[in-house]
Amino acid sequence: MIKKLILMRHGESFANVNNIISEDMNQYPLTERGVEQILFSAEQLKGLKFDGIVCSPLLRTKQTARTVGEVIGLKVTENSKIRESGLGPYNGYRVDEVPKLNREDLGMETWSSQLDRMKSALADYEGQYLFVSHALPIRVLTASFLGLNERESYGIDIKLASMTTIDVENEKVLSIGTLLLTERVKKLFSK
Repeated sequence: MIKKLILMRHGESFANVNNIISEDMNQYPLTERGVEQILFSAEQLKGLKFDGIVCSPLLRTKQTARTVGEVIGLKVTENSKIRESGLGPYNGYRVDEVPKLNREDLGMETWSSQLDRMKSALADYEGQYLFVSHALPIRVLTASFLGLNERESYGIDIKLASMTTIDVENEKVLSIGTLLLTERVKKLFSK
């Protein structure tokens, strides 16, 4: 099982710019600004030890992971368990077009389903990893380590190209949605 994990959200994509929610695999690439965001975050990861980079199979996360991999010298593996949340009939809708109801009532993937697959992904690897995923799956996993449910975790903000650090082995969250890694995090992932 993974012992130490940094969860990175993809950089700005055309879905973000257009306020669209999407789980489409090959749409909505990163914007130029998104690439710049990722390069900034990737600089934070230089010199840290990872056993690998794993990404969601969506285009925006694959582009993010490949860019980071080029900067820190690691290959990327895809894993559908860390993909975007299932959006049901609202895939491709603008955020303001989605009714203000809970996910289950909208026919979207449930919180518990996302948590199960994210936790399952932790068991797929051994060591220290960087996962490149999406805001909600990152929030779901982070909230579980904090002992929070969906409603209790609404205030967790997973910014574009941000990093959330979890010491899985000791069940501690060390950072949430940060663009700058602390010395404590850097020490945890030192070579």
